[in-house]
Amino acid sequence: MADSMNLISAQISFLEPHLALIHIPIELYGFCLQPILRLLFGDDHDEDASSIPWTNRHDFLNISITPVECSIICSRHLADRFILPVANVLNRLVNGGSISTSTSNPKTEIEISTEDYIVIQVDGQGLDAGQRVLELTSPLAMAGISIFFITTYFSDYILVPHKSRRTVTKALQKRGFVFSHSADAFVSQLSPSSPAVGQGGRLNSNSPLYFSESTSAPSTPPAKDLPELQVRTFTKLKRSNIIPLVDSEVRLASCAGSREIDVLRDERLKSDLLQVLISTSAVSDVASREAEKPSATSGGLGVNENHSADANAGAGGDGMNLGANFLSLTITAGEPISVLVEHRLLERLGQSLLGAKAEEDALIPITLDLRDLPLDATGIVCGVAGRLAQGDVEDDEGLSSEKAEPIEISFLSTARAGTVIVRASQLQKALDALEYGMKRAADVAVAG
Repeated sequence: MADSMNLISAQISFLEPHLALIHIPIELYGFCLQPILRLLFGDDHDEDASSIPWTNRHDFLNISITPVECSIICSRHLADRFILPVANVLNRLVNGGSISTSTSNPKTEIEISTEDYIVIQVDGQGLDAGQRVLELTSPLAMAGISIFFITTYFSDYILVPHKSRRTVTKALQKRGFVFSHSADAFVSQLSPSSPAVGQGGRLNSNSPLYFSESTSAPSTPPAKDLPELQVRTFTKLKRSNIIPLVDSEVRLASCAGSREIDVLRDERLKSDLLQVLISTSAVSDVASREAEKPSATSGGLGVNENHSADANAGAGGDGMNLGANFLSLTITAGEPISVLVEHRLLERLGQSLLGAKAEEDALIPITLDLRDLPLDATGIVCGVAGRLAQGDVEDDEGLSSEKAEPIEISFLSTARAGTVIVRASQLQKALDALEYGMKRAADVAVAG
């Protein structure tokens, strides 16, 4: 029960049950712009869509633009309707007119996951963002479940394979959570809204989250503890030559729409986002070429200097360049839109959004290009978050010295990348911690 104390105020809800993960190489983003705009702004998704504000028209939707990709997480039926036809055509062109029969190449082809995912929404206070990532992902990672984690302005979201839902339910039970019909969510047994629990904390069999089918075991045995999980994570990264990359020119702000309905403000945000997304198609090819260039290093990790500036210069045009080097939009049915946006675009988008927009609050993304790993690679989020929580020391080393200031992090999992987001003032500390994780994995390999 001690573990659940940290999440006493958390409320965990299961949302859209059938999501697809879509990876679009950044070079192909411009060719996919029209279906992306239909997905984001269209009012023909279903018979009720036209009567719902576009900022709440999806149970769950995330569209993210990073140096690695354009990533989309949306319902399976919308992925099949809007993205699949374009993906088939573009992938055929990439393969010289034939349909690829072998494993797709995520560096050149559009990928749509064949497996469905479910999304878990976590609302709660009492933990800093970095500790929350670790607390929420560790029981799932230790159970061998592949997860994607997205931190937004109001909530955290965890995506897990649909086939793993029973294992997720069991992991929540072990953390002291039970299903509350009144809250329509899992709550801590210590929460006032928690229902009575039977012996052993078992979930009542008539809970909508209870499934009787068996769950297949993970392909490899889960790590026995968090230190082993960290070593496994950084060993995977090191073997695939994946190093954390930083673009020193990209500074982000975490923003969101207001909970108060304002049609004019939503329309202004729609118009401004439309211009940003269209402008991004003009610079995506330049940005992707710059991302492939060898990068300067700092402390052994990749620190890309000035690529966003070069990409913006390549865009040309008069006045302010609106092309995004990094952008993430999250839409749900029950929360205002969440936007992770570059500081330089706040002049255009900031008037319609809430958030910490001051320069001293600027956030820096540290990107892990995971295209060389399987889509279902496990433990990445938790392993990286755990390393950042400890810094560049082990737990037993830290006991003898003054408690170090924790690194405040948030996390953005996309289809083929993982992005750790830290305060600009803590960037070097975060890079030192990640470098230590790489070194620790190498030392363990040598010792083994």
